[in-house]
Amino acid sequence: MRDDTAPRRGGILRIDPDAAPLAPLDLDPAAFQSPLPVQNYRLIFEDASIGMAVGIWDTTTMQEAFGPYPGDEFITVLDGSFAILDAEGKAVAGRAGQSATFRNGIPVSWKQDGYLRKIYLTLMDPEGETPEIDSAEGGVTLLREKPVLSSRRQIAGEAGQLLYLNDEGTMSVELRAYGETLQPALRTTVHELCRVLSGEMVLTDAQGLEHRFVTGDHVFLPRGTMVARTMREGTSAYHVFVKA
Repeated sequence: MRDDTAPRRGGILRIDPDAAPLAPLDLDPAAFQSPLPVQNYRLIFEDASIGMAVGIWDTTTMQEAFGPYPGDEFITVLDGSFAILDAEGKAVAGRAGQSATFRNGIPVSWKQDGYLRKIYLTLMDPEGETPEIDSAEGGVTLLREKPVLSSRRQIAGEAGQLLYLNDEGTMSVELRAYGETLQPALRTTVHELCRVLSGEMVLTDAQGLEHRFVTGDHVFLPRGTMVARTMREGTSAYHVFVKA
């Protein structure tokens, strides 16, 4: 029997939050300043050599112990809402439908009222040291559900905007908007997570099979995936790139 919590390898990986049940997590009471919650996860893909993981995670009401945030992270909230508190108790709050980025090492506490479920990509170098950061200011960025490209630059004919770059320069988040676009089959040189915000994206794999993604869908492409891309007019997406 296949373990649905185990990471898959290679190819075009559609992230379907409801495809399989989540597995329970073993929690350390020292990581919380509240009673222990119930938390579950499903790992979609992992590159342990660089400390990157992609998956789905949920939690009940809780508050984490105050301390450095464990890695750089991109999330999309599927259900519920959350608040990230700094040392003074000031909160940055996110809710279902939003994506957000978190900077590694910022001093914060995650406060959770009620149930939350999210898609996540985390990056924490297993050989690196947690940076000493005095302030959480600017460390959490909520991305717009219907973003507008204001400061535009051109990326191979697409309009794009850099939204996040981690301190090491190994993880970036970009907003891209497309006209009618056909990109030939190429092998990816980095890991890539994509959330489609509008329109339609068709990815064709090495066997010639087409995978269609529309508004709200997430897809992960491990480094080395051979893929051709067709973007319909009006398509936009968040792209998270991680160097391996």
